[in-house]
Amino acid sequence: MSLNRNKLRNLILETIEKISEMEEFAESKNGKSFTKEGDRIKGSAKKIYEISSGQTGLARRTLQEIAQFVHKVGEGISGINDLSEGNTESKMPTVKEYKSMLKAISKLES
Repeated sequence: MSLNRNKLRNLILETIEKISEMEEFAESKNGKSFTKEGDRIKGSAKKIYEISSGQTGLARRTLQEIAQFVHKVGEGISGINDLSEGNTESKMPTVKEYKSMLKAISKLES
């Protein structure tokens, strides 16, 4: 394996500072773009929630649940700078929340 100056520097930094891949990605140009997309997703969640206020009953609750789920996804993506590996579960929606949202949507369809 050949090492150039940058590779060697990154290896040393990873060893000394324990830089995770997630942190490295978050600081890159693509990571910053990724974060901006998370903010856009949160904006979409806000719009979905606003739409829900014009609905009643089951439709309102379902749209609010969808908005909450989408907001959590956006929050997890936009907060990538705050995440450390292994700590993503607290920001991202759970499988249980996903299944609950799907169940609510299926109730609307019937």
